[in-house]
Amino acid sequence: MNYSIRKINTEEYKDVRILDKNSFGMNERGSNADVHEVFADNIRKSPYFISELDLVAVDEDGLILGHAIFSALPMGDNSNHVVWLNSLAIRHDISDNHITMQYKYQRKGIGTALVKHGLEIAKKLGYSACMCCGNPQVYQSKMGFHNYLELGLKKDNSVDDPDTCIFATELIEDGFKETNKKLSYKYYNFMA
Repeated sequence: MNYSIRKINTEEYKDVRILDKNSFGMNERGSNADVHEVFADNIRKSPYFISELDLVAVDEDGLILGHAIFSALPMGDNSNHVVWLNSLAIRHDISDNHITMQYKYQRKGIGTALVKHGLEIAKKLGYSACMCCGNPQVYQSKMGFHNYLELGLKKDNSVDDPDTCIFATELIEDGFKETNKKLSYKYYNFMA
């Protein structure tokens, strides 16, 4: 499957809303699709939004196959060195079957390519590390993230995600050195 990865165009926001909603609403975990439909829009309104890290994977016909959006993640005073992978969604197709694990677009490496491309951009922009929350089989096995505890990171009481679902990777050596090494969601309110 041939595709390219690039920054999203504003006229594609509507298509990405539908992609995000369908991807999360139709996944095997049955996520809240309505939340994901507007999640990226809310991130774009945030002071932590990084326009260069709002990415789409597009096939040769212009069909959007996937979407990833990152934002800055404050970790202590004056330490905006880390990015957070807020959302990663790959196109859901009507023929997808979660029981037989047969997918037209998902599980084809598009999500991994989007994240790795985003990490390269983040590093060029001066970010030193990335964190995310999600499925260990995806972020650890396929993308090389580590459980955040392995990197000496902590979380405060604003983070209710289980420890087994929080991941981190360093983009440079000692990528979390200039931070307080504490994950906090107190800065974020993307549900507006």
